[in-house]
Amino acid sequence: MTRKTSLVNWCFSLPVGLFLLLIATASFAQQSPQFSIFSANSNIVNPAFSGWKTNNYVALQIRDQWSGYTTSNDGAGTLGTTWLSGSFGITSKGGLGVQFYSDKTPSGVSQQLIQFQGAYHLNKGNGLWSFGVAFGLQTKSFDGRAFRVRDPNDPVTNLVSGSAVSQTQPDFGLGAVYSTDSWQLGVTADHLTAPNFDFNGATASMPLDRVFALHGSAEIPLSDYFDVLPYALIRYYSGQIVPEGGARVYYDKLIYAGAAYRNGDAAMGLVGVSILQNKLDIGYSMDITTSNALNKKPLSHEVFLRFRIPERTIRQKPAPIRTPRFRIL
Repeated sequence: MTRKTSLVNWCFSLPVGLFLLLIATASFAQQSPQFSIFSANSNIVNPAFSGWKTNNYVALQIRDQWSGYTTSNDGAGTLGTTWLSGSFGITSKGGLGVQFYSDKTPSGVSQQLIQFQGAYHLNKGNGLWSFGVAFGLQTKSFDGRAFRVRDPNDPVTNLVSGSAVSQTQPDFGLGAVYSTDSWQLGVTADHLTAPNFDFNGATASMPLDRVFALHGSAEIPLSDYFDVLPYALIRYYSGQIVPEGGARVYYDKLIYAGAAYRNGDAAMGLVGVSILQNKLDIGYSMDITTSNALNKKPLSHEVFLRFRIPERTIRQKPAPIRTPRFRIL
């Protein structure tokens, strides 16, 4: 890419990146598991990224929420989420994805998801349109031996008292992304079936609200060695807005450092490195709690690992070359 082209892309990408960072204005409690390094593992945000640009990888993210948090009223253990995902480009126009997460708390409440994704990619002009669909199974569990009921009249009390209960419901989502060489913008709609967990009881009802999201990022070259990647994610559900934004600065596309902010929740620092000829990406983030700090531990930690699967090449046996005087092979 020439410097003239880079300048044009920079001039266009800069307002896009600034817009994405500045639109985050309000925040409320989160419903689904959220990661600070989501920007480095795109198909957990949008199924349309499955097999995007024929990328193949498997990724693991482990988050320790409010590290060291303990409670004398609930059960043992810590707050945390483990997320395993994979993205596979089947053809230049199609990709598949799979992901599994497990979210647990000391209170005896846990949630798991196994999900399969499919995406269709269409080149149009200078950009790429990607459309994705996701289908999976959501499981919610309560361990009544650890779960602390605040309201004795809560209809859940009789269902979870002294025993463990769980229920699995189908879940469905859609997504779309438009991308160029220097920026991308996407939308998602998750939990479209609004799974309702009643644990086969007539008195309990715990729906998983629909979640709509807008996300975007840009790549802005600063010099021959440095690039900055601003990004933002804004989720909307039940009349609430949950936004966050940040930026990572890359050196030679191998090492990065960055910062982000989730409004009303935490400030984040991020670092990462790519090794083994860009086959293995390692990332780490540390969150500093900025909301209700007296009721939480101040720090959360997250580790990210991604292994890029090399594209398979089929070696063809060379055909013999025969001449009247000699033979090769």
